[in-house]
Amino acid sequence: MMTRNIPTVLLASALLLAVAGCSDRGTEPITGGSTDTTVSFAADLQPIFNQTCLTCHGTFVSGGLDLTPAVAWANLVGVAATGNPSLQRVIPGNPEQSVLYLKIIGDGSVGNRMPEGGVLDVDTIEQFRMWIVQGAENN
Repeated sequence: MMTRNIPTVLLASALLLAVAGCSDRGTEPITGGSTDTTVSFAADLQPIFNQTCLTCHGTFVSGGLDLTPAVAWANLVGVAATGNPSLQRVIPGNPEQSVLYLKIIGDGSVGNRMPEGGVLDVDTIEQFRMWIVQGAENN
């Protein structure tokens, strides 16, 4: 008679069920970090500016940057960064060279992290990165 290790059999069975039960066998699209989801400047990013940035970059216009809805996109994309005109605030397709992205990830080479006194969550930072990767459209 063959003796089985019951905990091992139970673990193997549970693992098999978990893998079989969670797999869609490639029928569902992969989401999260994909360039398939278009980030909208107006619908996704402007509300973030409105909530976290307008205290300094609204009527006060800190650093020469006005992020109010009527002018935010035009003040970001292809515009030289204040204090370092050799850099641009947003370079479409290139977040790693865009001052906006470098500031929100806290890259000290471009000054203080933004928003000042806070940190955006990882998903929000990823939205900004994806918007830039996708061409920084005024959409």
